Amino acid sequence: MVNAKKEIKKAALNCIRIMPWTCQDRIYSFHRFKRMPHIRHPYSFNEKVLFRKFIKGNYDCYAALSDKILVRDYIAHKIGGDYLIPLLHTTDNPETLLELDTLKDTVVKPNRGSGMVKVFVDEPDFVEKHELIERCSEWLTKDYSHEASEIHYRSVKPQIMVEQRVGDGKSTAIAYKFHMFNKQDGHFEYVLQVVCNRSNNQPLSMLFYVNNLDSSFYRRFDNGMDISHNRAALEKTLALSKKLASDFDYVRVDWFISQGDVYFSELTFTPGAGLMPVLNHGLDEMMGKIWLQDGQAASLPDRQESAPSVVKKP
Repeated sequence: MVNAKKEIKKAALNCIRIMPWTCQDRIYSFHRFKRMPHIRHPYSFNEKVLFRKFIKGNYDCYAALSDKILVRDYIAHKIGGDYLIPLLHTTDNPETLLELDTLKDTVVKPNRGSGMVKVFVDEPDFVEKHELIERCSEWLTKDYSHEASEIHYRSVKPQIMVEQRVGDGKSTAIAYKFHMFNKQDGHFEYVLQVVCNRSNNQPLSMLFYVNNLDSSFYRRFDNGMDISHNRAALEKTLALSKKLASDFDYVRVDWFISQGDVYFSELTFTPGAGLMPVLNHGLDEMMGKIWLQDGQAASLPDRQESAPSVVKKP
């Protein structure tokens, strides 16, 4: 009976995977949020991400700036290269990692996608290095656009990058993610998402701040973290985030702060692929309300939605 249930579940997932991407995301969204998403007339933040994914988005631009290697030129032009983490190596051949003098205090990852990263605090041994080669080879062959129906990743040429590790001693730097909402009048609203415990086996602890850096809106898996000691650096990252977000109605700008120094991490245009379950306590709706989305389809015909041909799976 157990095997039969597994086979039925596997068959159902295979059927979903051959559907147009908009159909897939409707199913995944309903499963996660227990309601069907409004993609053409979005209200919540997650729905507006789906709108950007399927209805209207500058996919060529998103591709170029989601490439963690190519985006470095954009960052250097907009705010200066001093905020870039030192890049030690790039390659499309993982075997070249064995030629590096050391991997101690480095971060190895692909130039697109999330959840694929290997952090080395100490020098890896022979076995660990060859396991890394295998993992990087898998990363390079993965079409990340298929992972969560994010069409812009299809145009990103896959590469492996090695950066200097940012952190103090044995700990990895905390990620500060600024969701930047351009009000189109020179002003911004923002939600700061602080993520820690990334390198542990514990659930990710998250803090959310809405238009302020003092009082959290809510905490997920609260570990008692206090960000007040980084206040000056956070004000600096907020100012820099406004510069980087000035060309978009919305973008998430990610940073690391280590010993008072600020380091750019990445730009993200479709966070969580529109399926973020962590925006609780009304935050999903609040963020959707403050996102003045370019091209939101108020004037589009209200008809049965189908996936545009550009985002149908090949």
